[in-house]
Amino acid sequence: MNKAIYKSLILLTCAMLMACQGGKGDTPSKDTVSKETVKQTAILRDISLYLYDDFSAQKAQMLADALKEVYPSVSIQKESLVLPKEHYNKERNRYSGTGLLKDLTRLRKGNVVLGLTDEVIFKPNELSPTYGIFGVSPVGAYVAVISSTRPSGKQHNNDHLVKLMMHELGHSFGLNHCSNQHCFMVDAEHGNKFSQTPSFCNECKAFLNNKGWDIK
Repeated sequence: MNKAIYKSLILLTCAMLMACQGGKGDTPSKDTVSKETVKQTAILRDISLYLYDDFSAQKAQMLADALKEVYPSVSIQKESLVLPKEHYNKERNRYSGTGLLKDLTRLRKGNVVLGLTDEVIFKPNELSPTYGIFGVSPVGAYVAVISSTRPSGKQHNNDHLVKLMMHELGHSFGLNHCSNQHCFMVDAEHGNKFSQTPSFCNECKAFLNNKGWDIK
């Protein structure tokens, strides 16, 4: 047989075999496509709740349960954290929120860290170097801390504490304050607006759902 014809037959046979395999070397199977799609859309980070000192395990579980209704990966860390003395202001009997955030950031390993404390926390501002706050979270930093105790010394009720948690976690996932006065992300403006905020607004919901939340 002519060498040129023989070579052509071999090439034709190879081409037919590739066609019969459905282009297996170039076209991924349905299973492969499914797995790759999951990898591309899986932006879930575990939200890890850390309890400071004697923060109530029952209260922490209540917060975790409320969070699990809108976010699929939540865990409570077994070992509690000790409030660092270097972040304590003796004159005002409160702890630096920004100081606690620095410590909590060291615990981050691709997850979201939320610190829970019963102690009053503060953050310096134009009104006071030890201005009392409910919670604090740098926008998009995936770390936050909230207190169950208001600067006045009164305790948040469970409903307000859940809303506070949602607000600070919203910040940690990248949300700024919202102009919608009925959204969890509204600026408290040195006050308390929990009674007027039943949920996230539609825009904030859409933003968080794109981050892996499941808010209806």
